[in-house]
This record gives sequence, C-alpha cells and structure tokens, in this order.
Amino acid sequence: MSRINAVPKIAVMRQGEAPSEKYPWGDIHWLASKAANGAAELTLGVTTVEPGGKNPVHRHPNCEEVLYVIAGEIEHFVEGTPRVRMQAGECILIPRNLKHQAVNIGRAPAQLLVAFSSAER
Repeated sequence: MSRINAVPKIAVMRQGEAPSEKYPWGDIHWLASKAANGAAELTLGVTTVEPGGKNPVHRHPNCEEVLYVIAGEIEHFVEGTPRVRMQAGECILIPRNLKHQAVNIGRAPAQLLVAFSSAER
C-alpha cells in the first residue's frame, strides 16, 4: 500500500489510560507524545500540582512550553522575568531553554494543561 493511500491510525487517549508519572508534588498524564501514542510534532499532558507542591526548576532545550491553568492557582517562575500568579483560564508561553517552575499557592490541587512543541520534550 502506498503512503498516499494509507489511512492514519486514530485512537482516543483517555486520561485514566494515558501513561503517567507520579512525583511527590503531583503527577503528569501524557495524552500525546512520541512515547504515548506516536505523536510526531508535539507533547500534550495534564499535570496536577498538590497544594504547596512545586515541580523542580527545569528547562526544555529542544522546545517551547505552553501552560494553561484549568483549575487552582499557581505562581510561575520563568528565568529572567518577575514571578507571575496564574489562575484558571490563564495561559503562559515559556520560551525554549529558559529555567522555569510552577508552585501551587492555593488550597486545592492545581490542574494544568501543558503542551510542548516537540514530541520528545
């Protein structure tokens, strides 16, 4: 069969079935990535940060990150900029290779949608 006539494999990824990572501060469910379902150009995940929790300061040398707050309240640090407070409905773009960190400053778990411009973040 030629590639032109190939039918792409489309499958629904459910959060409860998605590959996940558990940390002391919360968890990440990978809804799309090269490893999760063969994505070629992006990574998408849902992250929960427990009250008082924070992920380590880190960077992504190979991609940008977009972070959208679904629920809760976080303070976000991005290298070279003032810290920003974010709540549900707010979004931030983190440029490639800048150190950053999310801290849950609320009393409830914060739920974040995170997207990366690479299938291998």
